Amino acid sequence: MEIFVHRFFLNVTTVVFFTLACIAPALSQTAAGNRPQNSAVAASPDGGQASDNDAQPKPEQLDAVYQEMAKMIPGGVDEGSALESSIKNSISLFADQKSDAAKTALKNLAASEPNFPPSNLMLAALAYAVNDNLAGKRLLEQAAVSDPDYPDVHFSLGQLALTQQRYSDAEAQAEFALQKIKSGTFDAVTLKYFQTRYYAIKFQTAKARNQTDQAKALLEKLDAVAPEAPQALFGKAEFAFQDNDIDRAMNLLQQLNSVSSGKPQIPQITIARWYQRKGKTENADMWIRKAAADNGENVDVQLTAAQWAMNREHFREALQIIERLEAASKKSNVTQDMRGKIAFAKSDFETAGAIYENLLGANPNNIDYANMLSLAMVHSDNEETRQRAKRLARQVASIQPKSAVALSSMAYALLKTGEPDTARSILGQVVKIPNHTPEVSYIIAYMLAETGQAPQAQSVLEQIVPKNGLFLFREQAEQLLKKVKQTSQTLPQRGE
Repeated sequence: MEIFVHRFFLNVTTVVFFTLACIAPALSQTAAGNRPQNSAVAASPDGGQASDNDAQPKPEQLDAVYQEMAKMIPGGVDEGSALESSIKNSISLFADQKSDAAKTALKNLAASEPNFPPSNLMLAALAYAVNDNLAGKRLLEQAAVSDPDYPDVHFSLGQLALTQQRYSDAEAQAEFALQKIKSGTFDAVTLKYFQTRYYAIKFQTAKARNQTDQAKALLEKLDAVAPEAPQALFGKAEFAFQDNDIDRAMNLLQQLNSVSSGKPQIPQITIARWYQRKGKTENADMWIRKAAADNGENVDVQLTAAQWAMNREHFREALQIIERLEAASKKSNVTQDMRGKIAFAKSDFETAGAIYENLLGANPNNIDYANMLSLAMVHSDNEETRQRAKRLARQVASIQPKSAVALSSMAYALLKTGEPDTARSILGQVVKIPNHTPEVSYIIAYMLAETGQAPQAQSVLEQIVPKNGLFLFREQAEQLLKKVKQTSQTLPQRGE
């Protein structure tokens, strides 16, 4: 189980768009059409309307978007050039919700700059940058119609398919793009860019399919065309790790940092992730701690170490890191959110509720905070507080009507406030949704236990209690499992 990212919470899914792998969240908050509308997260927990506290994107966030978009232009962009200024201006227009002006600017660039990609392709990149995946997909499809002979349109569709695990589609798009390369006329710089894209997608597809020999062969071809391409360096590092050549893997990861834009990736953390994937959690622990020790002033690394410790349920270690950060004036929503999760996991619902009350008050559009506040408040002994929890859970579910997390949280609030029939009806919808988190499964088990179905509850609990990773209801699940086991033992056997 991946424990770097805890999947219980209602996070917006970001599709990685060709090279746009890590885009500024503030852009998505300020772009038109991406703000949640009223309901739970646009109102205070008491139902009063709250002010919109969305932050404007910071210059470094806008620059991160620019750096990724610049990679889409064969040959790159010269620093200080008019092209650089024009692209940055388009991004600023888009971030300022002046989407029509941004579109016009990109179309003008596509018409005037010989190596500039089609405007629909660049607009799709901006749409994915603000998490508007539907618009991004639509714009990509439009690019395929308006500019079918531009290979990178098809590479981009292939990369999108790859992120969605549609490997046959990814490969088909790559091969279609290759035909466009062969039938077109491109200068040497553009041809190298397209060849790099082709081998990168083919290599990633083979690796995703666990076709190791084929992946290694494709990596050699990618390395021959572009030895310093990020995909080549990362691929070589990963294969070095698999061969237990950790020193070479570290050197390649450090080299990757030297050619990549944006924040440097911490090699020790990458090594830890690879160990985790192999199931060697103790090795991953060691490398995470090494990353934290070697990067004591790096807030992001310290936060990652705290998150790792929390998700391993090493709560004391996580809190020690958080306290050091906050003592150095690094208190943030992230550290407070971790404090809230830890308090909840330790069944300190009053503390968790207070933390999420403050977080939601300062961030009224955050449905994760609203969901956690509802779950914390519903454990209160105060009837009015439980009723507030139920109202808030309903609001969250109205925003996420197809989310198993939102629906199960509402059902849990209904169960806790004496509405078992309605809760059972809602959980009937939840069980049809695949890939339940342990928290969702616990709520289902709780409902089964509350309605006299102890053996069924026991079956669910026995699957989730032994799982590794942060489980917010672990204490309650362990207690409930003991209870339903005792109940099951006293039930008459079939045939008696």
